[in-house]
This record gives sequence, structure tokens and C-alpha cells, in this order.
Amino acid sequence: MSTCEHDDEPFLTIGEVARDSGLSASALRFYDRQGVLVPAEVDPSSGYRRYTGAQVRSARLVAGLRRVGMPLGEVALVLEQDARGQVSGAAAVVAAHERRLEEGLADARWEIRRTLALLTGESVPGVVRVAVMAPALARAVRCVRFAVADPEGAPVVGAPGGADHVVLTGVLLEMGSSGLRLVATDRHRLAIGVAPVVEPSLAPQDPTGRVVPTAWLDAVVAASARDDIIEIVLHEASVEAFAGGARLQSACVPGTFPDYRPIVDPYLWSKPEATIDAGSAGATLHAGHHVDADGLAALVGAHSGRAVLGLRVQDGSVVLAQDSAAADVHVDPGFLHEALVAVDGPPALVLDGPVRPLAIRGADGGFSVLMPVAQP
Repeated sequence: MSTCEHDDEPFLTIGEVARDSGLSASALRFYDRQGVLVPAEVDPSSGYRRYTGAQVRSARLVAGLRRVGMPLGEVALVLEQDARGQVSGAAAVVAAHERRLEEGLADARWEIRRTLALLTGESVPGVVRVAVMAPALARAVRCVRFAVADPEGAPVVGAPGGADHVVLTGVLLEMGSSGLRLVATDRHRLAIGVAPVVEPSLAPQDPTGRVVPTAWLDAVVAASARDDIIEIVLHEASVEAFAGGARLQSACVPGTFPDYRPIVDPYLWSKPEATIDAGSAGATLHAGHHVDADGLAALVGAHSGRAVLGLRVQDGSVVLAQDSAAADVHVDPGFLHEALVAVDGPPALVLDGPVRPLAIRGADGGFSVLMPVAQP
């Protein structure tokens, strides 16, 4: 050990620090040049570097962090926080690097599985993947976002299919060869959005679904540029998306999503009618009648503060019923307004009687149904 002293503490030579820390002398010189671990003193005549005993601990930190690939800037930040006694701050930087390593390992494993599948001609087990254009996904999310259940709502007891309130706070993603379908419901309204797949050959023939957090979907849309192709991958209990150069991952929402098909299939596959007989305006509506509702959103919005709104068909159009008893169907005006503005293009209403759900269809494939409310 050198006999030179600094504040009554003997200095250590670069060789001694190298021996005690596991870093080579050349590495210590490099970290000095980079300003990460600067020696306490440099002899002006010989250029010899001298370190304090406390710097051995810093050198050991540098050695360990560099072995796990931490960038130099973050290594310097850890040393700075440690020198100030801010252990929690230094630990947070290390923990963040650990998360990146774990995500990188997951990416590497996925790529290896995908590469092996390509080599062998087999599918990757337990994994489903589709690719969609960012604008199409954004439209589909907008079509369903208003129908997601409020996380603060009370749990649903005895719900069909064993679903609880938590699962309704997410959005069902269904992947199939026909496209990516998004479904949301709070049991008062149900909405569907569809995004065509870019590579149909990669989508499963049989629809495969997971319930994903709404916040994750919002983050995927926010991270995407207009011309991005978004890759969505469903795992057994998690989902990930590659959008805008970012990888966004989340656990799926636990629970069983309600079986929505019996409700929507009669409306999805019913054939539109060009007009409605004016004589049926005051009578019971027949199943599958489609009425152009262009301009209805502004009209309903003006009455959104009311508890109940009555609608009736008149001369092939939907109008507000001045007399509640003359209405063909009663709806929540706030719910109807949200559904009308969520779809792109002129919406059409599908009417099937006063006690059947009221369906709203958009030109872009957006679709929702509202449960009617009791006549006031």
C-alpha cells in the first residue's frame, strides 16, 4: 500500500484498486477518462493515479453493474446517488435496469421460439399474433371505449357465465382470420370495434380471445404513429404490442367475459332495409328495420341531461317523441349520444321493438347495442 496520505487516509495505487475491485488497470483508466470513477489525486509529474479506500467500493459497484450491461451514464448516476447517501435512488436505477434485462430476455425467448417455428414449420404453442394498422386499431378502440365498465362500480353478483365486475373493466380482444374484434360492455350497453388484419395468414382460423386492460389499449394507441403497423401478441396470461418502436406488455384481466354473441348476432347479420313503411311509425317495430340516423347525435346531445328519451320512427327517419306514450323505444340519452358519436360515418339504428336492445351501426364496422329503459 502506498505511504501517501489524504486526510490521514493512505492512498491506494491503481494496481491495488484493480486487485481489490476486480477491474483491470486499463478499465480504471477508461472510467477515469469517462468521468465515471475519477481518482482522488493524480501525480502531476508521473501521472500516477491514486485512490481513496472508499473508492474501492465504488469500483466494485462499477464492476458489477458493467458485468450486467448497465450503460455508463446510469452507472455514474448510481455512484452519484450512493455518494450522497441516497440508497433508494441508486437502488431504483438498478431495479429499472433489471426490468429491462427481463424484458430483453422475454423478447429473446420469443424470437427464438418464432425462429424455431419457422425452421420446423410449426406454430408457436400458446401464442397468437396479428398485425393491424394503427389508424384501424384507434378507430376500433374509439368504438368501444365508452362502453367499458367503471372500475369504481359495485361488483356484479351472480352474473351469467361467472363474469364479475373486474373483467368488465377490460376489453375483450378476439383474433381471427376475419380481423381483430374488440368488445366492451358494462351490462347496460355493449360495443364492438373491428380492425382488419394486415397479414391474414398469421391470424388463427378459430377466434382466440383475451381480456386486456383498457389502459394498456390506450397506451398502445398513444404510442403509435399514423402509418405504424402494430403487432399484437396474445400469450396464455399476458398480452404485448409492438408499436411506434416501443414494446408494451401487460397481464390479461382475469375472469370470464360474458357471451355477447347471442345478443349481437341477430343485428350483425340482419339485412338492412332501404326504407320503413310510414304506416309502422306508431305500431310495433319489426325485427331488423334499419333507419338512417345521420344528424341524430346533435339532436340527442341537446337532450342528454334528461333521464329518459323516447324515440319513434316517422317517414323512415328517427325522431324524438313529444309524447312518451307514442315512443317506439325509450333509451338513456347519455348512452345513446356516446354510442352515436363513437362510430365513424353516418350511423344507422336497428330497431326491434320497445323491449329489445337498440343497435347502432357505423360505416366503419363499429357497432353497439343499448338496453332500453322503462317508459317513464
